[in-house]
Amino acid sequence: MSNSNLVSYTKISPNKTSPRKHSIDTISIHCMAGNLSIEKCGDIFSNIDRKASSNYGIGSDGRIGMYVEESDKSWCTSNSDNDNRAITIEVANDGGANTGWHVSDKAYESLIRLLVDICQRNGIKQLLWRGDKHLIGQVDKQNMTVHRWFAAKACPGDYLYNLHPKIASDVNNILNNSNSKIQNESILSKETDEIIWNSLKRAGFTDVAAAGIMGNLYDESHLCSNNLQNSFNKKFNMTDEMYTHVVNNGSYSEIQFVKDGAGYGIAQWTYWTRKQGLYEYTIKHGFKIDDLSKQIEYLIIEISGLMSILNGADSIRNATYIVLTQYEKPGDQGIAVQNRRTEYAQKFYNKFSKNSKKQDGFFKVKIKRNNIRIKKGPGINYEDTGKTTGIGIFTIIETKDRWGLLKSYSNNKDGWIILDGLERI
Repeated sequence: MSNSNLVSYTKISPNKTSPRKHSIDTISIHCMAGNLSIEKCGDIFSNIDRKASSNYGIGSDGRIGMYVEESDKSWCTSNSDNDNRAITIEVANDGGANTGWHVSDKAYESLIRLLVDICQRNGIKQLLWRGDKHLIGQVDKQNMTVHRWFAAKACPGDYLYNLHPKIASDVNNILNNSNSKIQNESILSKETDEIIWNSLKRAGFTDVAAAGIMGNLYDESHLCSNNLQNSFNKKFNMTDEMYTHVVNNGSYSEIQFVKDGAGYGIAQWTYWTRKQGLYEYTIKHGFKIDDLSKQIEYLIIEISGLMSILNGADSIRNATYIVLTQYEKPGDQGIAVQNRRTEYAQKFYNKFSKNSKKQDGFFKVKIKRNNIRIKKGPGINYEDTGKTTGIGIFTIIETKDRWGLLKSYSNNKDGWIILDGLERI
């Protein structure tokens, strides 16, 4: 079922509500705080005693559900005035609180498509976001709101909250293209991750090295060139956009930027000498501090000293670890951080490398050593089976993060090996 020829959705009616008392001019994006299907979210909303609902929901698989007709208000943001004027959208999370309630790529893509569709049908010419709750209702200045402004909640989670500038930009890029046929196009002609990947490859980095770099960058900034370190948003009482604006217009001086101790940009440059270099490479040469192409160039200049060791890395995990410990050097370099950044790096490798093999469905791996331990589950904390693979060709029938399930253990799903460094054939 669909409300236009651009977006398909499943209509799910959780409960009755009341007609809007205001025309639609605002968007409110929420997180489910869980990896719920659109049906499960609808089941939760169906309990009228909860007095909770949204106009739409998006699952991690990218499917869209409608719970409340756009002509009616939902019970979503703890504020009747906002619910009367806003289309509210709940988005499932494939990561927990420690990821800022991360959402899947498929969910994000569906969110952009849905927002474009909503804007086109309701006469919203562009999405405006300044991250300023004092602008609620002033839709000529800001027409996106978040639940945390109306209640003591983290919603929509830091991941989506920090992506609001990109969400507005992605939607507006499509809205501004009058010939756009979004059902046949990608969200952007060239995504930020593709730009960075291609730049690293042109600079001479191998696919494994480029993936290791990008896994770290993504964990640092989600590849947002205007990203201010999250803890400093509150400390400075400034959004990413506000901080970037005052640096670019000079009202926040060079010495303030260099010495404030706040991470900034795609690599979250923090130490004063590195921020000084970024400032000189951008502002002092007539560019904006958040210029993506200049940040990439500066990154490559900085990290080129590690090119030899990175290009010699024998696995994505090792490349990621080199960047983590010898370039980014965050305070927390523990196993959880290593695992998360390696997973991000693997996703970029799978997306862009011509050497990547599909990781869902059956595939084979070549094992050249006989000491790869077989675990009873997909993780280092699972119990050993007491067996190793030996040398040869093995079939993988299922993957979980960096782990693969061996075909010979398919019945009980209790035979997993780590896939790092293994050749897929």
